[in-house]
Amino acid sequence: MKLFILSRLSATFLFTFVFLGSCSQKEHPSDSEIRQAVYGNDNGQPVRVLSQKQINLDESPEMETLVLFQSGTSEVLTAFRKDGSSWTYLWKLEFFLQNLGPMYYDAKLNSWVPGSAPGKEKVTFAGDCLRRIVVAELPGDNFNSVFVEVLAEEPPLGMFSVPMGYRKGKKIWDGFQLKEHEELKRSKRVDFEYNQKDKSFRIFPTNPNYSQEFVFNGWEMIPNLPMQPVPAFVSLEVAPKFEVGKESLVTLQLKNRGNYVSLTYLSLSFPEAGSVRLAGETQGVRLYKKGDIVFNVVQNKKIPAEYPLLEVTKEGWANNFRYGIKFYYTPKESANPKILFRSTYKFYQEIVSIPNQFSIAPFERDQQGFPSYLLESPTN
Repeated sequence: MKLFILSRLSATFLFTFVFLGSCSQKEHPSDSEIRQAVYGNDNGQPVRVLSQKQINLDESPEMETLVLFQSGTSEVLTAFRKDGSSWTYLWKLEFFLQNLGPMYYDAKLNSWVPGSAPGKEKVTFAGDCLRRIVVAELPGDNFNSVFVEVLAEEPPLGMFSVPMGYRKGKKIWDGFQLKEHEELKRSKRVDFEYNQKDKSFRIFPTNPNYSQEFVFNGWEMIPNLPMQPVPAFVSLEVAPKFEVGKESLVTLQLKNRGNYVSLTYLSLSFPEAGSVRLAGETQGVRLYKKGDIVFNVVQNKKIPAEYPLLEVTKEGWANNFRYGIKFYYTPKESANPKILFRSTYKFYQEIVSIPNQFSIAPFERDQQGFPSYLLESPTN
């Protein structure tokens, strides 16, 4: 029996939302408005709306409307905002399906089978492909992010499901990275649950052999491993705001959302050059200027620095403790300068960095060859 196949995500704009009661007809766009917005015309395959909810997408108090529908061979989750008497289309998340039909997970068989689970009604806000939709706050947020259990089919695994996570239009968790996981191969399902107290997620929560916590570090969900720190972004303050040729005090606040570690290296790079000088306490902080010798991990040799590098050696960092980094920076090229951030630590004889080549958040390699996150500077 040929079932359906999940495509990769087709949009970059995703969402965060709060579940309220179902919307009335006046509180969500019509079928023709949905079809026109998503496909560019109001003809073709009819839209079959499965459910609608009011949602909160970000820090703003305005509510949007989330619509889950099927059309032809597609299952689509999309968001609209009410503007007066009309609707503004925001984004879509579309999956392409073959032979649509209800499925349920049989725990005894460790497989997904056609039909409905005996004695259980289908979840109200779910489709054939989107098996679960979980909304939850991440650390530091006053709005919700979205986590879905997605059903897919790929040989030789056959039917399986994995979690996916999205925050403010950006993917922060990609369960397809778990396709080679031993327990997924056996169970065909990556079950997950949300810990409201710690605002983290755990996969395989009922299996002590494979249960694994994932925490959010400000850019993406990171597995919380023993002896691994997870420096998480808390805030970035710039006073006064950046101006070319003028000096600003920059304060970066981080929190270790991972485990205790005796030694962590925090690195800030400035590819657009400019001028950097230390502020306040300088113990454990080293500034490399252009021309100073640094080590490149890709070339496996020492090289002269192309641009400034600020490296902090943090000792004895415990779970949930904050740490602040302050420095003065004078932009040379732009009032919105590029600043790169990464962390590294030693795991026995291995050097581990966050981010790394497996990260799903956008990153750039710094002059030392390490993947690094882009710090978003405040706009005001």
